[in-house]
Amino acid sequence: MATELDIVVNKVDADVNYETTPADYVVMDLVNDYLIWTEGGVGVADGEDEPSEGELNDAATIIDPDDPVTVNKCLVFDKSEGTGTLRDVKGMGLNKRYVFGFSFDGATASEPQLEAWDDSDHDSTNKHVLGNGTPSNSFVKAVCTTNSLPGAGWAGTAIAGSGFSNVLKLNDGNGALSELESGESSQELYANIKIVVPAAYATPTVENFVLTVRYTYA
Repeated sequence: MATELDIVVNKVDADVNYETTPADYVVMDLVNDYLIWTEGGVGVADGEDEPSEGELNDAATIIDPDDPVTVNKCLVFDKSEGTGTLRDVKGMGLNKRYVFGFSFDGATASEPQLEAWDDSDHDSTNKHVLGNGTPSNSFVKAVCTTNSLPGAGWAGTAIAGSGFSNVLKLNDGNGALSELESGESSQELYANIKIVVPAAYATPTVENFVLTVRYTYA
């Protein structure tokens, strides 16, 4: 039987895990829901409707000529709430453990890993946010928080593509997930993810990219 995955994001308190308080999380509908990294602003904030292209452009992060800039906010567009509502992803980029969760309903044959790609073809990482063809230069930084806090000022792993150095092992490198214990309905892994724009980056852009969790099952 296939092991299925729910991707969840914290909308209330990043010190509280999904197992304890699932109501604090958005369970993402991978067809209709999506994430937005943004400076935030009018129309691009917690509780707002789906933002327009103009609102997103007005809320763009400004490149700093002298220092790298960590994008201020991550919002999830949650289609389950009427016509859809933006919710802050709590703890994004901070020293918080329970931000992005990955809930598995069974065992895996390989350790789940987080990857970033240009699109759902999963065959290129040419967008600027993913390093413009050099995965180690990806703006997308991720850290495994399954077993511990990431630490103050965490740097994370630059993720892009499937190369060993540019993916994030979600079980802290401890391998595949075992069978559920009696009474369990799922087991959870966690990560924190942020976007850091290099200082004086020469090409302002708005880009979509795909985050993927890759795993096998028996």
